[in-house]
Amino acid sequence: MATMSGRAAPDAGRLIMVPAAAVMLLLDFAALTRGGGTLRWPGAVLVCAFYTLVIWSYLRRGPAVATSGSITASAVAVLATMAPFAFPLLRGSPAGAGQQLAAAALLVAGLAWSVWSLRFLGRNLSVIAQAREVVDGGPYRLVRHPLYTGEIVSALGLAIGAGTAAGFALLLALCAMQGYRARREEQVLLRALPGYRAYRDRTAVLVPGVF
Repeated sequence: MATMSGRAAPDAGRLIMVPAAAVMLLLDFAALTRGGGTLRWPGAVLVCAFYTLVIWSYLRRGPAVATSGSITASAVAVLATMAPFAFPLLRGSPAGAGQQLAAAALLVAGLAWSVWSLRFLGRNLSVIAQAREVVDGGPYRLVRHPLYTGEIVSALGLAIGAGTAAGFALLLALCAMQGYRARREEQVLLRALPGYRAYRDRTAVLVPGVF
C-alpha cells in the first residue's frame, strides 16, 4: 500500500510482531530452560529457532496483495496466537514422569514441525489473514496450514503437561479458533491468488490425507 506522497506505508504487523516475538522468545526460553526433563534443551533451541524465523519473516516480507477486512477473524487470529501462553496458568498437581515425557515429546514435535513450516512460509507470514503468494513447498505439499497443525500439536503437549480440565478446554477452544482462522484465511487467498484454488483442491487442510 502506498501513501499520498508515493512512499510505502509502514507495515503495522512488522512494527508489532518483531518486538513481540523478541519478548516471547525471551519468556519462552527462560521458562523452558528452568524446567526439567531430557527434552528441555531441544525445546529451548526450537523455541529460539521459531521466534528467530518469525522476526526474520516479518522483517523481509513485502506488502500484501489482500487483507481480510473482518474484525472478528483478526481478533480470533490474535487470540489463537496468544492462547498457548495461558497453559502454564492452568496447571494442576505435579505431573508424573510419563505425563511429563509425553507432554515434552509433543511440544518438541509440534515446535519442530512449526519451525519447518515457518522456514517455507517465510516472508508470507502474517497473524491476520493476508494474501501474498501461494506456498506449496516443504510441509505445504502435505497440508495447507502446517503452521496451525504444529501449534495444535504443541498445545496438546501443553494441555497434557497442565493436566487439568481447564487445560483441555483451552486446547479445544484453540482447535476451534485455528479451524475458523484457516477458513477465513482461505476466503482471502481464493479471492486474491488465482493459483490457490488448484492448490486447495489437491492438498489436505491440517492433517495429511484428511479432507
